[in-house]
Amino acid sequence: MKEAIFIAHRIPFPPNKGEKLRAYHFLKFIAERYSTHLLCHIDEERDLEAAQKIDLPLASIRYHFLPRSKRKQRCLKALFSGGTLTVAYFYDRSLQQVFNTLIRKRPIGLVFGSCAPAAEYVFRSGFLGARLLLDFMDVDSEKWRAFSKHTAPPLCWIYALEARRLRAYERRIANTFDHVFLVTEAEARLFQRVVAEIEVAVIENGVDLERFHPAHRSSFTKKGPTIVFTGAMDYWPNAEGVIWFAKKIFPKIKQVLPKTRFYIVGKDPTKEVRRLSQIEGVEVTGFVFDIRDYIIMADVCVAPLRLARGVQNKILEAMAMGKPVVATSAAAAGIKALPGRDLLVVDTAEDFAKAVFILLKDSLLAEKIGKAARKQIEEHYSWPKNLSKLELYLS
Repeated sequence: MKEAIFIAHRIPFPPNKGEKLRAYHFLKFIAERYSTHLLCHIDEERDLEAAQKIDLPLASIRYHFLPRSKRKQRCLKALFSGGTLTVAYFYDRSLQQVFNTLIRKRPIGLVFGSCAPAAEYVFRSGFLGARLLLDFMDVDSEKWRAFSKHTAPPLCWIYALEARRLRAYERRIANTFDHVFLVTEAEARLFQRVVAEIEVAVIENGVDLERFHPAHRSSFTKKGPTIVFTGAMDYWPNAEGVIWFAKKIFPKIKQVLPKTRFYIVGKDPTKEVRRLSQIEGVEVTGFVFDIRDYIIMADVCVAPLRLARGVQNKILEAMAMGKPVVATSAAAAGIKALPGRDLLVVDTAEDFAKAVFILLKDSLLAEKIGKAARKQIEEHYSWPKNLSKLELYLS
């Protein structure tokens, strides 16, 4: 059997957040066709146990654990040495040694990198003896550029510098790897415009249609009209979005429906997000084992992100469970869905509050949109269907 190395910037298990979810399904697809060696990084202690439970037939798995605080120290060094923060955070010499040993001793025919920093292992080894593929997912340099526009000094200067350095790094990947992938046509066009005018392949995300299903039953009991947001709460666009919703939009809804509850569901909430629980009706859960218990309880799921890249899996999962979603245009941009039929798209606080209120009051409309959403996901976001395109690039 042919052998492959799959390099993931974070351990792709459990597949419970966007980047892990996509990497997991790519890894599963490749492991069914190659004897696959997984190299990955861990920066959260809870993922150490997950490393022992990966449910894929891998030839080997090697990971490097380093807490976030120490990884950030590496970033500080990179800031002054000319490197990118992204690569400094995820690269490790011990995994480089594993990579070098594998390419020297095993018949490696494929190297697949999940996210840009995975390319560093290829660059430092000089290995060009296999098919080289890399999944950018999104144009990360553009994310840093956007961050720089919405933060104050000195962070805005650091983010702008990272955007420039990472863009040059992305260009180097484009000129070295055989094929690169992005998650949407819009991201692909952006990549070709600002990074490199090369051919890129679009492989869209999917949803586990059996796991995220309207038939799921929650053990929780609703306490009134329920609004739910799901996402990693240490990720700034998510945090900024829920703070905006809780402070500017939720009070408008509470004025009319005072018993409404807003659940912020996701790991590692920032201090600012945790403080939102002081608002009556807002509950910040932190890490949960199964977000489906909250999604299925929702009358409305919201995605109030004003900064967003690629595809928001939180929207796909809510739609797959037959829930009506209200999202900003930025959050909905990467999703194949018809506004007004499959979800509602609004951008001002006033319009957002009105859209949520309408769905909370009109259960028939909410049900209609939820059913249309599920149908749209079934038609366009099947993992087997979307990943079938990858077959063309594996040999």
